[in-house]
Amino acid sequence: MKTDHKQVLLQMMAPYHEMLDHLMGETGDFSQVDYAEKQDATYGKRDANYTNRFKVLLAIYHREDRHAPHYESIVRRLLTNEIIDRQTNSYQGIGEALYYCVFLLKQYNRDEDQKLFSQAKEANFDTSCGFEPNRIREQHLFHIDTADLSDCIRLTEDLLEMTYHSTFVDLWIAEQTCWNSENLTELLYIERNRKHIEGEIEVLRKLAALEKNAGNDHQYCYLASNLAEKLITQGQFEEATLSMESVIPLIIKEDRWCMVGLGRQMIQTCINIMYYHGADSPHSLTLWQPIEGFLEQAVQNMSLSQYDRVTSACQFMGNIQLAQILIENRDKHIDQFNF
Repeated sequence: MKTDHKQVLLQMMAPYHEMLDHLMGETGDFSQVDYAEKQDATYGKRDANYTNRFKVLLAIYHREDRHAPHYESIVRRLLTNEIIDRQTNSYQGIGEALYYCVFLLKQYNRDEDQKLFSQAKEANFDTSCGFEPNRIREQHLFHIDTADLSDCIRLTEDLLEMTYHSTFVDLWIAEQTCWNSENLTELLYIERNRKHIEGEIEVLRKLAALEKNAGNDHQYCYLASNLAEKLITQGQFEEATLSMESVIPLIIKEDRWCMVGLGRQMIQTCINIMYYHGADSPHSLTLWQPIEGFLEQAVQNMSLSQYDRVTSACQFMGNIQLAQILIENRDKHIDQFNF
């Protein structure tokens, strides 16, 4: 029996309506939706109540009487707090909640709200460049009746509804009748966003195989290298080694392959594998030979961080002479920069 994702959405959003009803009560408590500053180790300053505010806005938007007068003051208060978030958020961004705030408040057609709309537009660099209050239309917003599974997946990511997110991902996977580059790439981003490393690795395997069979060497090298990096994080060095050994003969056909982003990424991946196997391993020698040969030609054309990486690798693999040349060229670069 096919699961109706609309029913799942209704179940997910039921608590949002309860939260809205609580705000509309005689002792309405806005502490769960008003701006609450929080310091995040990764993203810096952010609003701890952003997702709650977004949930309440979704509840209002999906009610048949969403234009009723009793919502007006609530929406205005939510927009005021959303502007504070946009102004102070370290990540800046626009945020989906801002679209719903403005769309809903515009329906009341109050002249005094134009100031709020201007503040929303000017809140940060991202809103200044990419947010147009006058161009927000119904078709730009998430609605249960028009949303597909991809929309549901993105919404649950924004709302941190990870249990429902997994449900929608499973439904989306079951909906795919044939895997191809397009839907595998979408699945790759899904797995990455939900930090499902094993799922990401499996998708990279499939994508790399598709590109290899199609004869798309450059794209295959890119995917196989990414696959190797992910495998290394999971301690799966044997498969990572095979992946990079298949890539090296293809990428060195390109002129100056070491100097482009893909080449630099691959060198670091190969070095990590060499450290695992040891300097005397046949695997290390297979990976090192083309890198060493190119370094001898490119010693004067590398970034400082690249000098450090490959110098360490030269020392590890026993090419002390090349390591010394790299050190001397690195010092010259530093002197030129200081001058």
